[in-house]
Amino acid sequence: MSQRVASSAVYSTAGMAVQGLSRLAYTIIIGRVLGTEALGHAGALLSLSIFVALFWPTAAGNTSSRFLAVALHRGSSDAAVNRFLGVTTLASSVLLGAISVPIALALGNGPVTAASAALLVVGYGLYAYARGAQLGYHRAGRIAFWDTASSVLSLGLLVAVAVGGLSGLVLLPLAIGYVVFALACRPRGNGLPGADGLPEGLVSFAAWNVLAGLTTNGLLQIAMLAAQVYGRDAEAGVFAAAFTLATPASMLGQAVSQIVVPAFAHRSGGGGLRDRSSAFFVTAFAAVSAVAFGLVALVSPWALPIFYPAQGAAAVPMLQFLMLGVFVFTVALIPAALLLAAGRSRAVALASIGGFVVGIVTVVATGPSLGVWAGSVGFLVGSTVNLVAVVVIGLGRVDQPIDDAAAQAASEQTTS
Repeated sequence: MSQRVASSAVYSTAGMAVQGLSRLAYTIIIGRVLGTEALGHAGALLSLSIFVALFWPTAAGNTSSRFLAVALHRGSSDAAVNRFLGVTTLASSVLLGAISVPIALALGNGPVTAASAALLVVGYGLYAYARGAQLGYHRAGRIAFWDTASSVLSLGLLVAVAVGGLSGLVLLPLAIGYVVFALACRPRGNGLPGADGLPEGLVSFAAWNVLAGLTTNGLLQIAMLAAQVYGRDAEAGVFAAAFTLATPASMLGQAVSQIVVPAFAHRSGGGGLRDRSSAFFVTAFAAVSAVAFGLVALVSPWALPIFYPAQGAAAVPMLQFLMLGVFVFTVALIPAALLLAAGRSRAVALASIGGFVVGIVTVVATGPSLGVWAGSVGFLVGSTVNLVAVVVIGLGRVDQPIDDAAAQAASEQTTS
């Protein structure tokens, strides 16, 4: 098990790294060719696509990764799971794409850019679901390949858009890349026999995962959106330059946490940190993250001006402060993933609500005075509250750790 988890984590991290570096290269091209204001608008719309996907597609991907892994472990059919999550993800992605159009217009974008943003929302939603499904099948290598292929395609198309001066379509290449990934990695089922019905607890797990995702991952994207709302266009562009380096760093924890859910989905114990191996895993990950993020902050005065000549120097302090929040956010993802693997999505959601509320209140309260910095401050404060909450829950004793029947059944299957 541990060898498979390590291998999957390497592949998943590699795929996430490719996506993160692709996003970085994407925004570098926009910043260099189209300027600071265009970079700010593109950064805000990229964050918008990730944020709105939290309302279902991302949760559907997380749910798929867990329940497909459980079905494989139990030797049962996953047809009903794929059918339900696939249809709802497609429908919700289209709906969220339509809703994003007036939001993009309100943020100061033109109609063509707003339409491209809608396509990006649809593409990212399908990508998030397909990625989660492949993780449920333990196909991290396949994910890494298609992450790379779709990223190369997106960058190639962006170069064509930039050379052609089609500034309103700068988001379209990324949307196309996400759709290509989703088509290539759509779940086709495990082909095993079984009852044609949804596993008990799936809908509840997904619903709580929506809330957990919004209140945990949403704050990082709100930080970028807050910069667009509370800062001037030029200031938001500078913040976007910092944000584009902080975002790939945050993907480290997301890549590893996505592996934890299917890998530990059939273990018993409630996902607690009292288990020595789980506690060591979280501690070791925190140490590695501290080194990695510390290096990013250390080299930022040298690296940012290279990537963004016009915005780099002013973005350095913003990036260094952001990295502190990203570190806290990233470390919190692992104990939360252990709880999710045990089926305790409700506990994760409830733990993250406090952090989210405190973070949003901080952003709104400090926005008029701190401007573009308000989002970063709110993100750090909210992430700290969330980290403390999930660690406290993980260290506590749980008489009945599993809050959905499928997870309980998986545990019983393991011990029988």
